[in-house]
Amino acid sequence: MNSSKQLSVPVVVAGIALVGGGMFWVGRSQAPNPISSPMATKAEPSRDGEHTEDEHEEHEEHGEEAIHFTPEGMKSAGVQVATVTLQPQLAGLPFNGAVEVSPDHVARVASVVSGRIVRLNVALGSRVRQGQVLAMVESRSVGEAQAAYGQAQARLQNARSNYDVVKRQAKAGVFSRAPLETARRAQSDALAEVRASETALRSAQVALDNVTRLARSGSYSQPALESSRNQYATALEEVQSASAAFDSAEAATKSAASELARRRQIAAGGGYVSRPVEEAKRVLVAAQSARATAQSEVATTRANLSRARSLSVEGLVSTRDLETAQTASQTAQSRLEVAESDERTATLELERQQKLATSNAAGNAEVGEAEARLSSSQAEVRSRKAQLQKAREALKLANTSLNRERQVSSGGIANRREETQARANLENARTSLSKARLTLSVTTSALKRETAIFRQNLNDTSQIQAAQATLVSARSDMEAAQSTLRLLQASPGSSAIIPLKAPLAGIVQERNVAQGESIEADKNLFTIANLDIVHVDMFLPERDIAKVGLGSPVNIVVDAVPGRSFDGTIELIHTELDTKTRTVEAHAEIANPGMLRPGMFARGVIRTGSSSMALLVPTDAVQDLEGKKVVFVAGEKAGEFVAREVTIGTPANGNVAVKTGLKPGEKVVVKGAFMVKAQAMKAELGHEH
Repeated sequence: MNSSKQLSVPVVVAGIALVGGGMFWVGRSQAPNPISSPMATKAEPSRDGEHTEDEHEEHEEHGEEAIHFTPEGMKSAGVQVATVTLQPQLAGLPFNGAVEVSPDHVARVASVVSGRIVRLNVALGSRVRQGQVLAMVESRSVGEAQAAYGQAQARLQNARSNYDVVKRQAKAGVFSRAPLETARRAQSDALAEVRASETALRSAQVALDNVTRLARSGSYSQPALESSRNQYATALEEVQSASAAFDSAEAATKSAASELARRRQIAAGGGYVSRPVEEAKRVLVAAQSARATAQSEVATTRANLSRARSLSVEGLVSTRDLETAQTASQTAQSRLEVAESDERTATLELERQQKLATSNAAGNAEVGEAEARLSSSQAEVRSRKAQLQKAREALKLANTSLNRERQVSSGGIANRREETQARANLENARTSLSKARLTLSVTTSALKRETAIFRQNLNDTSQIQAAQATLVSARSDMEAAQSTLRLLQASPGSSAIIPLKAPLAGIVQERNVAQGESIEADKNLFTIANLDIVHVDMFLPERDIAKVGLGSPVNIVVDAVPGRSFDGTIELIHTELDTKTRTVEAHAEIANPGMLRPGMFARGVIRTGSSSMALLVPTDAVQDLEGKKVVFVAGEKAGEFVAREVTIGTPANGNVAVKTGLKPGEKVVVKGAFMVKAQAMKAELGHEH
């Protein structure tokens, strides 16, 4: 920007000299008398070398020599004159600022997967449309997802074919015998269980007889005493181990506190890079898979419930079986609702992590992890302390038990206890036999029921429902694979190459990737800026903050686009005051017709109040001459102009207020002032020679 400004100064001077020289040549070539030239000329002195009385008075009034244009010269130079009047001017706050890219109109494009750039379609500075393909990325992750989609598609096709086959087989009665055979095996197993339980009962009776004989001989006292001694030794070892663990936990707590301090220091310096997005994606995929599994389970349990209800109507299943099927269906539905909730939560978490990807969330996460670790270590200290206390209490109990067993051993209590246990085992064997006989009765009834079902061919419906459940599960797997591909921005059934598209129309400001380069997921590859709307940043003095609000109109001018102003509104006012400068930063949103560029210096006015009267002239009427702001005031004679120094306000809407140097009713050059300035400079150069 500075180099362009330095270059523009000599170019403007050279242009002025060239225009002035051309006008001088035209005047000299058209008429030998300079006064009759159609272009402007300096007032000529009298023949005897002295000024006339009128000229002397005029020079005393204006302080400078007048510049003359003939009517033809004014017309060819495009010079127009207008009378200066008081006009209403809105009150406003002037400011200086810089044109910046609007944050809401900038997009940073990254790939959701790692891979390799196989094609680049845009270069730095290219103008792109929304949705235009910027590059093509070849990714192993996409390839694996496409393979999973192909497998799911094949499973779905197989499930459909199997469903059709099952319906044909059911129609032919193929499935009628299998449940009957299962019922027969169950009845046979129950009968074998009854026989085994009878054998166990006899064994328990024999064991009771043996225990009674051994107890009378006092054979059970010594083992219990030895066991108590072993328990006491074990409890003592646990106290020692718990004490060592407690000391280790305290050391870990100190280490966690040091680690927390270190991470806080690193986070304060911005040393962490946030990468939780990958984890959020992984959790989302897992949640989607869990939801698909839950959907399959719901379909299966519903089919079983429907079958149980139909059999219940026929009186072929018990109420307990029907209630079991209903409970299984409700449980599966609850799992599906939990899985869907987990999927929504994972989706929201992924969106949140993507928004936080450019922030310092990683540093906060690292510090949070260290804080959690310190908290966990402190909890571990408390837990270890509790374990140590528990171990000490267990040692007391073991010591008490040892003393008791010593007393038991001396009193023969262990023998009576063993005899009691043997009697309890006998009762358990009798209970098991009763249960086995009940199971035999149930399986015998089931066999009778399945025999009736076989004779009525009711099992075909069950097989069809199972095949349908498999089809539903395969369809769910297919939908999950499609969801995964959509998450990776890939089209199902296509290749392992995905497009990177422009999220908005604009200009490519950054391109951080080359053809064939390997990239990581979430790396910023392109930055696209839409310059239809730009921002101008400014700083408002503390005393003027209350005068400005959101939506306040703004008008700016830039040196790079002379004679043109741009309108906008205040879009953001920061809430914090800079205590050093006593200012608040604000941002204006400006509509850009294509002339504004980021980095341009801007001057403007914020409209804050009602209108006031001021002398307004077009901004082009004010020219820089010899380091001063001047306007060209029309003299008493036609085509006569004099440069008048003025002080001006801030330009707005193509006009500028003249504070001093002009009076209402005076006539000034409003168009072609640059040509008058060129003639004035040419005349000055001629006067010096």
